Amino acid sequence: MATMNVYNFYHMAMPRVANTKYDSHKKSELRSLYNNMVKLNQSKPFYKLSLSEATQSYVIGIKEAAMELKTSSAFLSEDIDPASKKMSVSTDAPSDISVSLLTEQYDSLPEEIKLQVTQLAASQKNEGTPVLASGTDIQPGMHYITIQKGNGEYQFEIETQKGESNLRIQRRLSMSINNSNIGIRARVMESGTTSALTLESQDSGIGALENGLQFTVVGSQSKGLVDTLGLNTTTVQPANAEFFLNGEPQTSASNQISINNGIGIELRQVSQEEATIRLSPDYSTLLDDVDDFVHYYNNLIDLANETEGNPNGSKKLLREINAVTRHFHNALEASGLKITESGHLEKDEALLVQSTENGQFQELFHQLSDFKNAINEATNRITLNPMEYVDKTIISYPNTRQNFPNPYMPSIYSGMLYNQYV
Repeated sequence: MATMNVYNFYHMAMPRVANTKYDSHKKSELRSLYNNMVKLNQSKPFYKLSLSEATQSYVIGIKEAAMELKTSSAFLSEDIDPASKKMSVSTDAPSDISVSLLTEQYDSLPEEIKLQVTQLAASQKNEGTPVLASGTDIQPGMHYITIQKGNGEYQFEIETQKGESNLRIQRRLSMSINNSNIGIRARVMESGTTSALTLESQDSGIGALENGLQFTVVGSQSKGLVDTLGLNTTTVQPANAEFFLNGEPQTSASNQISINNGIGIELRQVSQEEATIRLSPDYSTLLDDVDDFVHYYNNLIDLANETEGNPNGSKKLLREINAVTRHFHNALEASGLKITESGHLEKDEALLVQSTENGQFQELFHQLSDFKNAINEATNRITLNPMEYVDKTIISYPNTRQNFPNPYMPSIYSGMLYNQYV
């Protein structure tokens, strides 16, 4: 009945906890966990306790909090592992350039780059002549247009009708060019009673045609559709980007460049001064996991301070938790984690950032560090036997000469222990 009460309370009242890779175990690990639980009870006395709703909530709560604290400690250890080291890239001139990382292979990337933009790459633009939108300036009949781009020529034909407006013809021709996907964007720009057809190359940089053009437009007849709409007049010349990289002049057909295929740079505007790009360790994930660790630790402290129905058990839990942080008091505070009078952890943001940069914080959660081992030992004790921290009446003590496992003792909390694994 007691086991059923615990399960029902947990099932109805407790939120579901999202599993992480640290909550997944092999059958052998679960078997070992159960054997340890049974072995633990060989030396425990037989006791009587009252499983009130407050007691059930308390026991389930400290078990969950201990598991979350252990998991957050594991994630911190993973973050400081050199094999999973993350880097970030930044610049002191974000208005001139934007930067991003394109790879997680950092060995071939420079730690610092100097860059100054002297000219941005530009695409070619032919801004058509504004004509009266409702006018009928174009003669009816078949019109042929040739657009030369790179090494290819693209033919377009459009048949105009008598009385067809300039705007309608512009829209039809614009749709035909865009649907052809030849790397030229056509747009009809309307302003008041006039409209103009604009052609712009999708690629930037100097082209392969004469005078460095990306494309040319030729009509089938003089003073025909091309001349009337002004499609053969280049108003913006294509240009390459020009910049100095670590003092060396460079050019690019695009404003998007990369360094060793690892650092992406977008040139935004001509810069007056040299910009600095730096590659540095990324501590954002680590600092986020520190927030989680502090939250789960303080949550366990809050639960330990709940003495309703379990004054002695709560004090025992509080003593065990505080013993860990007291022992590492100096190391914690030097790393930016201050211990308050109530036993909670409090972050010193500036000191925490400084200690992560100089590696002092990482020593706390190193895979084999004393502090991490102490946290694991404390959370393992709580997880293995949360009933240790509940007030109870001792009925009898075990026979220390002939000691046998007590199958009834683990059954009280085994369901609470395995709820995340099923």
